[in-house]
Amino acid sequence: MKRPLKIALFILFFIMISLGSGFYYVYWSLNNLTDPGLASENPVSTDEFVKGGRQNILLLGMDAGTIGAKEEYNRHRTDTIVVVSLDKKNKDVKVLSIPRDTRVRIGGYGIQKINAAMAFGGADLAVKTVKEFLGVPIHNYVAVKLSGFRNIVDALGGVEMDIKQPMKYTDPAGGIYINLSPGKQVLDGDKAEQFVRYRGYPDADIGRIRAQQQFMEALIKQALRPSTILKLPQIIEVVQKNVETDISPLELASLANFARQIKQEDIKMYMVPGEGKYISGISYFIPYQEKLNEMIDEIFFDDGSIKVAVLNGNGEQGIASKVASKLESQGFKVVTVANADSFDYETTTIIYPSGKKSDAEKIAEVLTEARLEEGTGEDITLPTIIVGKDVN
Repeated sequence: MKRPLKIALFILFFIMISLGSGFYYVYWSLNNLTDPGLASENPVSTDEFVKGGRQNILLLGMDAGTIGAKEEYNRHRTDTIVVVSLDKKNKDVKVLSIPRDTRVRIGGYGIQKINAAMAFGGADLAVKTVKEFLGVPIHNYVAVKLSGFRNIVDALGGVEMDIKQPMKYTDPAGGIYINLSPGKQVLDGDKAEQFVRYRGYPDADIGRIRAQQQFMEALIKQALRPSTILKLPQIIEVVQKNVETDISPLELASLANFARQIKQEDIKMYMVPGEGKYISGISYFIPYQEKLNEMIDEIFFDDGSIKVAVLNGNGEQGIASKVASKLESQGFKVVTVANADSFDYETTTIIYPSGKKSDAEKIAEVLTEARLEEGTGEDITLPTIIVGKDVN
């Protein structure tokens, strides 16, 4: 594979994640390493990257802003907010989508929807808000204008989608006019924008993010066609005009080399768990904080250890903690220690979710008397040890 194609694949990887947010910029940057204007003219204060740790990049897809306003005075909110966490050592990518209506505290502005941070204080405040919301470092950011997304899709020749339902919505004040019919069709930039901005789903922002992920898959298929390489100059020109980032050209080159080694199965997608609620007449997305904390730990602080839960199933005081300590001494990460649904378990059992049998077998190497059982319920999300009466 020739070098330009490798770079293009990396670019497409980021398009898949951020709905065309500007990783065609990589190619252009690599050919203009001496140009001082590659990075943002107004870089934000992002965290210093610790070598060997995860690198977290905030991707911001901006909306159209105030209709009719001059661009230099326009206040763009963010339609798409995504944190991409890269582990270059272990070769994995984790992607967290944050609903735009998520209720947060924005410094200096009180309780707001998280998408307002960009309008109030640009990328600087958006980065600061996401950092405080998640409690994780943000090392870099990429912000793309809505027009850039439309133009990139057009430059690709459109994207084929199979639309499952009629999509109709009009908001003249917000400049939104959506009218899409069901069926398989090729979406140009304008219709692609309608598709990713549509919000008329029963589960609101959650449904919208799922639809965006479907679009990402279709976009990557289109972009991987050999004919795309011929369109790179046009796409690069679009990205130059519509993308702002603090990632240096040399770092982009490093990221390109990393992405070249990534496979589809190395990428895991997440979405902030929660639900929509009206508070004081305003519609917000309210995160489930306990579940979000667990997700944050898994995405940003996971050291690769096998996570397990230990439940007391025999009634002996402290037995679950004793087993948990034994497992932790062997490198396992115990995330739950609690009582089982009863104390009548005779045999210690390792219940594992589908696809986690190998993890359960490693646990069984420590708890040699335990039997293995595949769980069938949705509540079994990690190997769970129920300590029976055969352990004392």
